[in-house]
Amino acid sequence: MRLLEIAKNQFYLSFSMLEQMIDMCPDDLWYEQKDGFVFWQQLLHALTGMNFWFRLDNETFIEPFENKKVYPELQHVAEDPLSRQELFSYKEEVKATVEAYFANKDDAWLQKRSVVFKSLTNLDIIFGQVRHVQHHVGYCNSILREHNKGVVKWLDYYGEKKGMVPIHR
Repeated sequence: MRLLEIAKNQFYLSFSMLEQMIDMCPDDLWYEQKDGFVFWQQLLHALTGMNFWFRLDNETFIEPFENKKVYPELQHVAEDPLSRQELFSYKEEVKATVEAYFANKDDAWLQKRSVVFKSLTNLDIIFGQVRHVQHHVGYCNSILREHNKGVVKWLDYYGEKKGMVPIHR
């Protein structure tokens, strides 16, 4: 298996867990402020990070939901609500960005400099996003556990092709 396929698979496993978190967060926690931020704001932050870092050019980045005070960089607690459907729709936009980022690439591309931040390679960007997404999934899982709710299960991967997890459709 090529290195790109391994990196992509590890990222997709993390992304899949984030998708599951959007689906399974109970309605009674979705709008609750927990440990400083509204639950959905943690998920928006993780998605915004992917949308920023997985750009194919270094154009000016426009944060999502400009017409709302949702603070995707967690500068403040959100002042406006964001529905699950709105976050789901944004997740679909991010998914398209991710798929374009990985499309028609090879192992050599992993070592090339990122167009967004020249001191990092594309592989650095991928690994950074895996870590970032897993941090927020774990953070949200701990909130769910505190409230005796079901959590997103860890997605295992043992190197088998059949274990590869595509981004949910």
